[in-house]
Amino acid sequence: MSEVLMKVSHLSKEFKVGRKKYLKAVDDISFKVGRGETLGIVGESGCGKTTLGRTLINIYTPTSGEIELSGQVLDIKNKKIRKMLADKMQMIFQDPFASLNPRMTVGEIIAEGWAYRRLYSKKERHDKAVELLEIVGLNEEHANRFPHEFSGGQRQRIGIARALSMNPEVMICDEPISALDVSIQAQVMNLLIDLQKSKNLTYIFIAHDISMVRYISTNIMVMYLGSQMEFGTSEEVYYHPVHPYTQALFSAIPVPDPDTEKSRESIMLEGEIPSPINTPKGCKFSTRCQYVHEICKTERPETKEVAPGHFCACHFPLVDNL
Repeated sequence: MSEVLMKVSHLSKEFKVGRKKYLKAVDDISFKVGRGETLGIVGESGCGKTTLGRTLINIYTPTSGEIELSGQVLDIKNKKIRKMLADKMQMIFQDPFASLNPRMTVGEIIAEGWAYRRLYSKKERHDKAVELLEIVGLNEEHANRFPHEFSGGQRQRIGIARALSMNPEVMICDEPISALDVSIQAQVMNLLIDLQKSKNLTYIFIAHDISMVRYISTNIMVMYLGSQMEFGTSEEVYYHPVHPYTQALFSAIPVPDPDTEKSRESIMLEGEIPSPINTPKGCKFSTRCQYVHEICKTERPETKEVAPGHFCACHFPLVDNL
């Protein structure tokens, strides 16, 4: 791993859903991300991927845990730290239209952060906004238009330009291509990869498309009901998954070879998904795991290193797959 840029320790986020009930959307997550690297986060809908991303950037205030950026603990009560966080971390949202102010022109949207901080003159803001538009594949005439005048792919490029305006070190990409046409997805992905190389950006990449996550990620983290199931390098997790949930999740990835796809068996998960408000006492995946033992139902598994840099939260990891 290169220089550690972000370190997250035992991060949790709870939401109160009743008088005495809490939904733990993010449950004791820990990881490190190196500068210029990409951490891909995958899992089923509702597993807490987006909540984790929003907690990292302080859209949601963490319930417990610690976030370090460049060796500095992010104390959100400190105004200087909050400003530093806004400068160093930006987010690209899943729905590009909902994240853009319909009453502002594209140039005003991109320059909003500069205007709030009273940076540059009005003309300088316009010129810098145009420069960012050109970097993401748009041009000067687009600066005076409104968000509704653009296609989905163009709106996402505008969202990327806005995120770049503060020269961030970390960009949290919350399913940035899932709302786009397939023909546009590759263009946006290639843009993100080019920007990462040219600006040495660090990405937290959240997505359903596991093949795409594998393509862009340095490391992959698999989540289930708010918890971290497996973590390791992209190649290691993809080709040698040791958690039963990871194996089932990856077995659903289609193979672009009809003969191989026809003969391949997907792992069908049975059993009920537990309520996130009332999760099992032991392993959260125990209600659907085909390898479940009695200890899995009563004791929460610790995250252990099963191979160098490869971590798994399972009492009986499938180490034969390594």
